[in-house]
Amino acid sequence: MKKPAYSPQAAAAEAQETAGKIHGLLREGRFSQARKALEHLGKSNLQVKRRRVRTQSADAVRLKRPVFICGLHRSGTTLLHDYLCAHYEVSFFQSAKVPENEGQFLQDVYIAERPFGGPGAFAFYPQMQFAPLKKPERARKTASRLLAQWGSWVKGESPVLLEKSPPNIVRIPYFRSLFPNARFIVWTRDPRAVSLSTRKWHNLPVPQLMAHWNTAYMKAFQDLGEDCILARYEDFCEDPSGTANRIAAFCGLEKRSAPLPMAERFSAVKNSNAKYIANFPTTYRTRNLVRAWEYFGYTFSSNHGTAAND
Repeated sequence: MKKPAYSPQAAAAEAQETAGKIHGLLREGRFSQARKALEHLGKSNLQVKRRRVRTQSADAVRLKRPVFICGLHRSGTTLLHDYLCAHYEVSFFQSAKVPENEGQFLQDVYIAERPFGGPGAFAFYPQMQFAPLKKPERARKTASRLLAQWGSWVKGESPVLLEKSPPNIVRIPYFRSLFPNARFIVWTRDPRAVSLSTRKWHNLPVPQLMAHWNTAYMKAFQDLGEDCILARYEDFCEDPSGTANRIAAFCGLEKRSAPLPMAERFSAVKNSNAKYIANFPTTYRTRNLVRAWEYFGYTFSSNHGTAAND
């Protein structure tokens, strides 16, 4: 059967139909079924504009150990991803049909971010914060299915796969349960720059975007473990090779004998925070005394001067 074509109207209609179904289930006290209906919506082809799924045979899957870049949209994860792919022996996704070759769009094992607001919103929803799989056999089968789907889009011969989808930031425990030998690069950028850069895509209120940064990285803070390394966009821009070498040493990556070409837009690594910080609204205030950005080395006064670095 041919899959239904994506359109904003069809996606909205499906979401509205699901809302009615969930409302009825809640009135009947059928809470588990209501949650399953929402999960089904998140996996629907109508909710993912550019999902591409195909599966390799189990014997063909050569991927063994993922390295997950965990950072919000517009935080520079693509810059880091391309630099690591160019200079170190890793495998990576290559599909011109999905945004930024993100693995989240190359599988149907877990739900997509789009029904939950996408950039600037997804981390608020518990449905995006997947619980770890506690039964070893279920985790093994899920990991095998995911690698079989991802393997169809991989370029490179390394058994180490580099994956950079932004929702990884709130899914560390889930992926840890699937891949006990995985590594996680928790990547940050000044929340003011992330917020205003995201606003170019979605005209969301600045307080929401700042709260979203706080929510996402408080979740990551909670999930930090010995398999995680912290890295910052600002430090990378100042010393790309030094920051990359530190990450590579932690993740067990070997240097390529000859670097691969990088995208032209990344030919020169440059910190672009200043233009966003200069335009950040001076009226911004938060009542939160728990501010994740301070934990990760970003502090700014009420007049929003340059963020302090550790």
